[in-house]
Amino acid sequence: MVSFRRNPRPAVVILGLGRFGMAVGEELVRSGVEVLGIDSSEARINEAAPLLTYAAVADTTNPEALKQLSVHEASRVVIAIGTDMGASLLTASNVVDFNVPSIWAKAMSPSHGKILRQIGVHHVIRPEHDTGRRIAHLMNGRLQEYAEFDSDYAVVKVAPPVSLLGKKVSDITHVQIIAIRPAGGQFRTAQPDDVLVAGELVLAAGAPSDLETFGTMD
Repeated sequence: MVSFRRNPRPAVVILGLGRFGMAVGEELVRSGVEVLGIDSSEARINEAAPLLTYAAVADTTNPEALKQLSVHEASRVVIAIGTDMGASLLTASNVVDFNVPSIWAKAMSPSHGKILRQIGVHHVIRPEHDTGRRIAHLMNGRLQEYAEFDSDYAVVKVAPPVSLLGKKVSDITHVQIIAIRPAGGQFRTAQPDDVLVAGELVLAAGAPSDLETFGTMD
């Protein structure tokens, strides 16, 4: 069995060590989080072992195999199985039955994601879809970063449109300016009386369509 008590930060279990699972695991380890990676492929485990805190070969669709690795005691689990929907759903069902407080899962399609949510997964991710949407937004206009939190709310990093230079933050009505980074400076919380000037970057929040308009204004 694996003990998750060595580190005061809650450990994360990653089920499936393909490119997505390993990317998540390596970043968590770099952040000081203990990671147990589990995969049915011995070759993948051999590659992952030097990079993760723990790595083990197991059939994630078998609840007893997961219990032997203390997955039922984990507080956060990522289901990163991306090529076998059946295995993904069976694994998700096992983890939900364990009453893990925070469950994340990769979905291959909208229908896959819908079933994962119906099973009880808390967070469903579609990496390729989400990345594609982000790139499309970044290619359209002056947006430098784009983060969508829901279908009707996103945050962008962008240079203020020339037509709005000299305007106060309180004068901007179609999006909300939440932070400003002066040229050569660092981001700070925007104040209503702040005036937009050339060379700044701002973080703006609002509906994706409004942010698109903001990012393409002259």
